[in-house]
Amino acid sequence: MLLRSPNLSSKKLVAIALVVLVAFSFGCGKVERAPEKAAKATAAPTGEKSFALPDEFPKDVPILKNATIKVVMSQGNRTTVHLYTTSSVGDAVKFYDDAFRRQGWQIQDETKGNEMSILSARKGTSLCGVTMSKQGTGTLIRLALSQTGSHTVQ
Repeated sequence: MLLRSPNLSSKKLVAIALVVLVAFSFGCGKVERAPEKAAKATAAPTGEKSFALPDEFPKDVPILKNATIKVVMSQGNRTTVHLYTTSSVGDAVKFYDDAFRRQGWQIQDETKGNEMSILSARKGTSLCGVTMSKQGTGTLIRLALSQTGSHTVQ
């Protein structure tokens, strides 16, 4: 049984379910890569290990500067990246909303909350879902990037 919040429309619930489904679909048959190059993001001040983005990762997908890359998984035309940052969920949402727009992405849907927010963006045949959730004193960011089979007109 799905409990409905008065602030969530059915469209937003469908969008949330779609992002969660896409995120879970990356777990089957995943391939994890050890980095060969330095990461696009800088390491956290705690000195935690950060993975690197694959060479083929699109340059127009924004990565929060103070984020540490924790996981990179690729399967076919889909890539999932998990980041951890000391920034708040609200600051991460503002960054991704602004950065995607600057890179020419169209924001398709956005659901904002205090401890979790979801954003989906499209550019050409690329679709990127971003889930930002509070984790400890920081924020966990999940980027789910996929290529669609054909270009659709917006």
